[in-house]
Amino acid sequence: MSVLYVASDQPGAGKTSLCSAFALLLRRQGQRVAVFKPFADSGSDPDATAYRDLLDQDTDGWPISFGSELFADSVAQASGALSVVSGQADHVIVEAAGAMSAQDTTKLADAFDAKVVVVAGYRPALTASDLSPWTDSLNGRLSGVIVNGVSRYAGHSVTEDLVPSLAEAGMTHLGSIPEDRTLLGASVGQLAAHLGGRFVVDDPDTSMLVERCQVGGMGLDPSKLRFGAETDNAIIVRGDRPDIQMSALSVPVTCLVLTNGIDPIEYVKYEAERVNVPVMVVDSDTIATMDALAGLVEGASFDHPRKLVRFADLVEQHVDLAAITAALDGDGQSKRLS
Repeated sequence: MSVLYVASDQPGAGKTSLCSAFALLLRRQGQRVAVFKPFADSGSDPDATAYRDLLDQDTDGWPISFGSELFADSVAQASGALSVVSGQADHVIVEAAGAMSAQDTTKLADAFDAKVVVVAGYRPALTASDLSPWTDSLNGRLSGVIVNGVSRYAGHSVTEDLVPSLAEAGMTHLGSIPEDRTLLGASVGQLAAHLGGRFVVDDPDTSMLVERCQVGGMGLDPSKLRFGAETDNAIIVRGDRPDIQMSALSVPVTCLVLTNGIDPIEYVKYEAERVNVPVMVVDSDTIATMDALAGLVEGASFDHPRKLVRFADLVEQHVDLAAITAALDGDGQSKRLS
């Protein structure tokens, strides 16, 4: 059994996404893979739920709460849990707690005899010096660095400035993963909870993913151009505009959000149920509803099957998987994930 330990320089960098993608890609190749997060920053940790729901991983007994310092008894406890999780696995992918330091990461990596990948969330000010504590602490266990969430127009800066500086600091750049709209999406149920919406159709499918929100206003273009040009749309429209609501329902949309607390007329409700489009009503007006969506994007989580598939595709395209699997194999002979 081999162990890959995924750490980050700050919380929210994409460790759960990366661990899940590695596990999925290895499983596609017929390898037995377990994922494991021994410690959490708080008592309630959504990552274990994501592993259970997306990868069917047994998460009983972990993670446990992590304090400000990792003590020897905690390392021993985590090592025992790793033995249980690994079972008959070929590989175990371990996620670090978000607030765990490079020094504590080294303690666990040594205890697990693991190779380490550090994922850094992209920001314009990111430099190799921000990541140097990992090189200094890990004593040869560091396989490399992955930069995640690179915005569309920052790719050139990463390639020309950040990557050379990582090489000069002795760190291997394993890849840069671009920001992606699917990963910032929310389910219809999460959208309703965020906006305080109530559903007015029977048996709405709240699991569908919303990637875009569009105001349903007046326009001269046909509905196919207004509402059907993009996929996975939530159409936000005043509750007293059945004409626009019916226009939106004539093309594939993910859901309707009716504002001003006004329920749809029966014909709109009937048509929405016929084409299986959830309809929710919110009390706020259209402008206030759109303003409230900023918080939804900021709180996006990795919790949907489509996000897992999409992120695995991005990892295949942008990460040096051969180098990672070579480190896992331990003998330099790589089994390619792609």
